[in-house]
This record gives sequence, structure tokens and C-alpha cells, in this order.
Amino acid sequence: MENDQNNIWYLAGPMFQYNEDVKALARQAGLKIIDANVAIGRANAADDVPEVTIKAEYIDQGAGERVPTPAELMAARADLLAAHDDLQQRERELAAEKERVAKQAQENEFAAARNAEQAAANQAEAKRLRTEAVGLEAIKEVAAAAALASTEKPAKPGKTT
Repeated sequence: MENDQNNIWYLAGPMFQYNEDVKALARQAGLKIIDANVAIGRANAADDVPEVTIKAEYIDQGAGERVPTPAELMAARADLLAAHDDLQQRERELAAEKERVAKQAQENEFAAARNAEQAAANQAEAKRLRTEAVGLEAIKEVAAAAALASTEKPAKPGKTT
């Protein structure tokens, strides 16, 4: 088990940005390296740590030329993950909407089929009613002719004029 002395070297990562072999330096000094960019506190920080220098290609060389810090990369990663989650949510919403529209289209097809059946039934009923109306009109004409014939006086039999 480690003792509780101040043996932690809080060093900003990534470790490959340094000209020196920081891991070898830490072993020689009996230190443990913890990335200072992600450490919350500085408990048990070592007082005497080796001097290190950053490689030229990792030094800020002006706008657009610098390498982002791990904190910036982590923030960008968090933004990307949030955007990814938003896209997945939108995909789920679109899939649900697509399913709702498909269901509505199916219901509309069923309603159209029912309407077509009802229209056919209505046409058949209209045809039946027209036929019945023609039959009733014929009966009415026969009844009128019979009524007219019954009101006329019949000629007396046996008389000739």
C-alpha cells in the first residue's frame, strides 16, 4: 500500500507533448503522474517535480494553429454526444410520425372502401326505388282509368240509336 506522502505529479496531458520522457522522470523521482486537466483537486501534490518543456509543434502558434487542450476536446466531445443524442431522439420521433402516418393511411383506405361499399348500396337502393316508383305510377294510372270508367254511365242494353 502506498504511503501518504506528497508524491503525485499533476501534469497537464497528453504526455506525448513533452520533449522529456515524463514517465521515466516520474519513476526516477518516485512520483505518480495524474493528468492535471481532469484532476478535481491537488491532494498529495509533490513539491519538487522535474522541469519539462513542450514540443514546438504543440505550442500555441496563433489563431487556428494551436492544438486544442484536453478540456476543449472533452467539451467538444460532450457537444458531439449531445448532438448525437438529439439526432437519435429526432430519428425516434420521425419513426413514430412515419408509423402514425402509415396507420392513418391504412385507416383512410379502410374508410374509402367502406364509402365505396356504401355508395354501391346507395345506387342499388336508388335503382330499386326508381323501379318501385315506376310500378306505383303504373298502378296509379290503372286506378285512375278504372275510376274514370266507373263514373261514366254505361249504355242501356237493348237500345240502339
